[in-house]
Amino acid sequence: MLQQFTGQHKKLFILTNSPFTFINAGMTHLVGSPDWRELFDVIICLSRKPSFFEDRFRLFRKISSDNVPTFGAVQDLRKGEIYSEGNVNLLHKLTKWDPSRILYFGDQMFADLAEPVLSKGWHTGAIISELHYEIERLNSEAYVQQMHVLQQLNYLIHNVQQHLPHPLALHYTDKWCLERKQVRHDLKCMMNEHFGSVFRTHLNPTLFYRRLSRFAEIYTSRVTNLMDYNTEHHRFLPVRTKLAHEVSYDSYESIDGDV
Repeated sequence: MLQQFTGQHKKLFILTNSPFTFINAGMTHLVGSPDWRELFDVIICLSRKPSFFEDRFRLFRKISSDNVPTFGAVQDLRKGEIYSEGNVNLLHKLTKWDPSRILYFGDQMFADLAEPVLSKGWHTGAIISELHYEIERLNSEAYVQQMHVLQQLNYLIHNVQQHLPHPLALHYTDKWCLERKQVRHDLKCMMNEHFGSVFRTHLNPTLFYRRLSRFAEIYTSRVTNLMDYNTEHHRFLPVRTKLAHEVSYDSYESIDGDV
């Protein structure tokens, strides 16, 4: 994947709070070569996020070959070299990167994603490992069957109340409501028996998901999922969220009828 990005003339960088010894061991294992640093244009360790995005005065320090920070002035950020600390404004100045062209992935909501998107104009992506498990559950036969049952119960309750306001019909409505409550509970436990889905509480998004949608433009279980797309030209467009008073549209048509 990294070779694919560099082949498309994309600039790659690492911005992490971890020390270089930890990053070096992990990247050497993942890439399979100690020369992984040549794949990245900028590597910054011990960045102290989120203060990296807030501090304006902390300077970059170059890490020497024996993993010791130096105190000389850093005039530019060179490919293959290791740097520590610094701040986002200095990063913009030394690299001359356009903030609106930066896509930054992180797995910590407030340390990685909040400040870059709110105050620096970066595009952000979230890495959420729990997403893989939840997608598997959503596509399981048991979950799909229970969702169909819930939808049918919702349909019955709604239509009986609207069109058959008879005491006997209302009696069945009460029974359906109890069944609906149990189905909703079963669906929640299919995700996690203690607290349900990370992203949803029945009809409503969780607080975590609300923060996620505020701070991240895309989210995925692992960054390598991007390999399924043409990363040179693909555009990820947001999905329109239907509000309670809106109708569902099967297709989008303009006034003159053109689709």
